[in-house]
Amino acid sequence: MNNNETISNNMTLSMDCFMEELKNRLNEYYKDEYSVSIKIMTKNNDRVRHGLSILKRGANVSPTIYLDEAYADYIAGRKSLGEVASEVIATRRECKEYVDFEAEQYLDYEWVRSRLGIRLIGRSLNHKMLKNIPHVDFSDMAIIFYVEIDDDNIGRGAIVVRKEHMDEWSINIKRLYTDAMNNAMQKEQPVLEDMMTMLMDIYTRRYGEEGSEDFKAVLNEIKEGTKERSRMYVLSNQSKNNGASVIAYPGMLHDIGESLGCDFYILPSSIHELIILPVIDDTEHGYRLSELVKEVNETKLDPENVLSNHAYRYHRNTNWLEALCEAVTDDPAA
Repeated sequence: MNNNETISNNMTLSMDCFMEELKNRLNEYYKDEYSVSIKIMTKNNDRVRHGLSILKRGANVSPTIYLDEAYADYIAGRKSLGEVASEVIATRRECKEYVDFEAEQYLDYEWVRSRLGIRLIGRSLNHKMLKNIPHVDFSDMAIIFYVEIDDDNIGRGAIVVRKEHMDEWSINIKRLYTDAMNNAMQKEQPVLEDMMTMLMDIYTRRYGEEGSEDFKAVLNEIKEGTKERSRMYVLSNQSKNNGASVIAYPGMLHDIGESLGCDFYILPSSIHELIILPVIDDTEHGYRLSELVKEVNETKLDPENVLSNHAYRYHRNTNWLEALCEAVTDDPAA
């Protein structure tokens, strides 16, 4: 491979041709030791990712090396095809040389059951993916299920549960939901933190107990001067990974409403956490919060981490989660 090859802007390859050419070059490089294949994966929010699987002969699992960013560098002329290929080889070299995942155990539901978990995703943002995977609706979002894999050889990972998996296990969606939700509630307990307290903790971890006394004093003044019901809270799980799913735990909405003593808004800051904002005055227009959520999603957030493009309001007296978007349904209890 010639790492010094040059690229002409009018001779760049399409993504499909780019992947095919890389596959061919790598197969030529690895010869019979590895098998290289193209993987096109649909991730959260129907984001399509392009990668290469480089499988060692005799193994039954391999890492997928995603190349969307490398392709962007190639298109921009920052990297040649040869340079990308060399980086892929170096990345694969850092992975374990031989792995052997016992795939048969995945067919045993008793083994799977204790490893089930849940994630919360947006329905409209994932309509293609949701056609092929079991899910339970939660407002205009969806609860999906995964199996956590923790193997000495391949490390930690997760496999999203698909409809064909349920057929193999001979279970229905009710059983899947019950087992996965019970696991999630035990392993990933909810964490609700006052935002100012969280900022203080972050500041302390970053700058130590001493830090800037002036800055700490300002934070304390804000915290002490903020009325209880005007405070913001951050809701996640203990691992801070896919933590927005805790809002779907049975009784969670009710419990937060009882603790606050009022209705509250939910700002889906990402799939990993939510911002809880008590409703102080019914004259407030929650739809403005949806504009804020959408702006943050479009300017600050990785598209794969977006949960929803609008805010929500939980009505404590009627136990109704209202999506604050244009297509709003009437309160069923009104």
